Order: sequence, then structure tokens, then C-alpha cells
Amino acid sequence: MPGLLLLAAALLSSWAQLPAEASSWWSLAMNPVQRPEMFIIGAQPVCSQLPGLSPGQRKLCQLYQEHMAYIGEGAKMGIKECQHQFRQRRWNCSTVDDASVFGRVMQIGSRETAFTYAVSAAGVVNAISRACREGELSTCGCSRTARPKDLPRDWLWGGCGDNVEYGYRFAKEFVDAREREKNFAKGSEEQGRVLMNLQNNEAGRRVSWTSSPIPTPPHTPQTNGAVPGLSSEL
Repeated sequence: MPGLLLLAAALLSSWAQLPAEASSWWSLAMNPVQRPEMFIIGAQPVCSQLPGLSPGQRKLCQLYQEHMAYIGEGAKMGIKECQHQFRQRRWNCSTVDDASVFGRVMQIGSRETAFTYAVSAAGVVNAISRACREGELSTCGCSRTARPKDLPRDWLWGGCGDNVEYGYRFAKEFVDAREREKNFAKGSEEQGRVLMNLQNNEAGRRVSWTSSPIPTPPHTPQTNGAVPGLSSEL
């Protein structure tokens, strides 16, 4: 995702070092989350035991418990992509053994911080969108995107792909909840950092949206999102 790195960096503003949060929802990547079939609807203790969630995210967990395993997968995807992009740099997106995941480096308003927020938000969009397509979530199904106009006539269109629209909306609600529930003075450095984090979250979601492949029909190998078939001219 080189484009994601550039986009996130472009949104970055220069802010003073701020106190780091003790925990983050990113920790869902480090601690295996139970699969949906293990949850009992309304079982609040499940959500209260997950580390790193803000009050707003914990409420969303109670409403959408089956989503939590896939949020963890999205966070893990984001961390892996971050480590790949920074593999030859001094800071290589290394993690620490606590609920903050990345440690004190996230205190600094840097390109690395911007990219980390963006790529993790993108990971959640991708994971939730794919879970919808695979029928793992009760609140969404596969995308019903219309056949692309530029798709060759001799390719069959299955019409069932990753539900990026739902993934985008849910990722926005969940990932941004932590920032939106903060109440800092207008014009303060703390508020500026919140706005920076929200912008980088949005950058990641938008890149995930615009770079999503053409939906792939179920039970078929992915080949540019469509399946070779009989030419309409035959």
C-alpha cells in the first residue's frame, strides 16, 4: 500500500508530543478473539474482558459481538502491512508486549504514527467487508455492485463481492469512536491530535474503498474479480 503511506503522510500535521494512551483497540490483534459462534447474545462480560476498548467501542462490541473477531483480524492485517512497509527503516513497526501495542512511539505526531492509524483502519474495512461476503455476519451480506461497464463482454459477472460499503461504515463507527468521545478544548494541541487521528483513519478507509477489487463470485478462483465464460458473440 505505498499510496496509503503517501496519503497518510500528506494528512499529517506537526503536533507536540502528547501523552500516550495506555491501551488501544489494536490489542485485539495480539489477543485471539473468540469466533462469533462462541458468543452469547447480550453477554456483556465478553466485551468487558476485551483489552483496549474505549467506552464507545465497548458499547458497539455489545451490539455487534460477532464482528469483534474480524476487527482483530483487521488490526492484525494493518500491523503486518505496517511492518512490511517499514521493514527497512529504523522503526519497523515493532510491537511491544502490552495493550498499547506500539508503545511510546505513538505519542509523537510523525509519518509513522499517521501511517499506523491509516493502515489499521484500512485493515478493519477489508476484514469486515470480506466477512460480509463470506456470510459470517448476520447484519450484512455480499456486495450487490452492478456489473462494471468496462468489464470485457466475454467475462461472466457473479455480482457477489466484498461488501466494502458496509465495511467502511462499520469501521468508521468503531475505529473513530475512541477519538470522538474525547472532549478537549477547541484549538488545543490535544484536540489537534484527535483531528489528525481522525483524518488518518479516514485516509485509510478511503484508500481501502477506492482500491477494492471488482467483487469476486463465490466458490470461484479470483481472476480480476470475474470469471471467464462464453463470449456473448458465440
